[in-house]
Amino acid sequence: MRGRGPAGSLWRHRDFMLLWSGHTVSLFGSQISWIALPMVAVAGLRATTFEVAVLGAMGTLPSLVVSLPAGVLADRHRRRCLMIACDAGSALAMASVPIAAVVGRVTMTQLYVVTLVVGALGVVFGTASGSLTPVLLGGDRLTDGNAKMNTARGLAEMAGPSVGGFLVGLVGAARAVAADALSYAVSAVALASMRLREPKPERTPHRGRFLGEIAEGLRFVLAHPVLRVLALSGAVSAVLLRGISSMWLLYVVRELGWSPRAAGLVYGLSLVGGVAGSMAAGRVTARFGMGRVIVLGAALSAPFELVTPLVPPGLAGQWTVGLVFTFLTAAGMVQTTAAQTARQSLCPPGMLGRMNGSTHFMRAGLLPLGPLLAGALGTWIGLRPALIILGSATLLWPLLLSLSPVRALDGKRP
Repeated sequence: MRGRGPAGSLWRHRDFMLLWSGHTVSLFGSQISWIALPMVAVAGLRATTFEVAVLGAMGTLPSLVVSLPAGVLADRHRRRCLMIACDAGSALAMASVPIAAVVGRVTMTQLYVVTLVVGALGVVFGTASGSLTPVLLGGDRLTDGNAKMNTARGLAEMAGPSVGGFLVGLVGAARAVAADALSYAVSAVALASMRLREPKPERTPHRGRFLGEIAEGLRFVLAHPVLRVLALSGAVSAVLLRGISSMWLLYVVRELGWSPRAAGLVYGLSLVGGVAGSMAAGRVTARFGMGRVIVLGAALSAPFELVTPLVPPGLAGQWTVGLVFTFLTAAGMVQTTAAQTARQSLCPPGMLGRMNGSTHFMRAGLLPLGPLLAGALGTWIGLRPALIILGSATLLWPLLLSLSPVRALDGKRP
């Protein structure tokens, strides 16, 4: 049964607003712990550089290991119940840090375990959430719903670190983690308050064979002419963009002579563009059509990755990169929202979890190649030529999309 809610704005859709508000609070909490947990290690436990690096790696590992199993879980169980369980588990894991701090028993081992557990539960939650939205809204309002969810993410990424830094300074790093635990609890309560009654997941021919269900999801994505292109082109762009971002700060500080403050302001402008793009995504997609937005969004984003290595040092270069990055991120967010909606609309309800998990796995599995490739190129030929090569390579993204059936998707629902 779909929870369509009242006609009109999604801001008046009770269940969606509960989902959105819990999601937003949880995202802000995650941004707080993104700063607070490493600060517990550095300031409270005097962690070494290697230990802090391992802590960071623990946060990325679940995306590779858990994505495929998460897809199976999201298709086997009611997604809302699964999300509530993930929020509850994350709240307990995060709450263990300030509790241990009160009795003076925080250890690096605990921080590693908490990071792994919360990361794994977050992958399951995200996979289930991406599968719940189509059930809740249906096709006609799906783009608008995805846009609003992405707006929440952009707002959290823009303001969350500042809030986190303020809390760490006010109450200390370990106590600031309690805010993240509370945010997960708020999300769980919001989800539990929804009136949506999900249908019981249907049994599949592979039900009971976990690996068989994983393989079925991968085969479905790779055999579908549009989903395959969206997954592979998205993975290629993610690898290249991660490589560029891994060298970007080093280049602008070392080669262009920017101050860390200037680099932070430029990065902040790009986040503003992301929020603006997500807010406009629904209207833009409705006007120009799903396929056009996916292809043109990539075509408008990719060339601007070449701007940073081509601008001169000085204030003019900073303004140029800042304005270009604002537009680039806005166009990229519109494209991302349209591609997300296309994937959800093309997928049968019983396969949504595995489709999301398989797509995420393809990106996560290749993502470490980006910094490795960038590092090798930067060492071999220098930072500027490496950025030019990687920036030029991002043009493969819109090229793959323009030569595929993606461009033929109609305006509102593929």
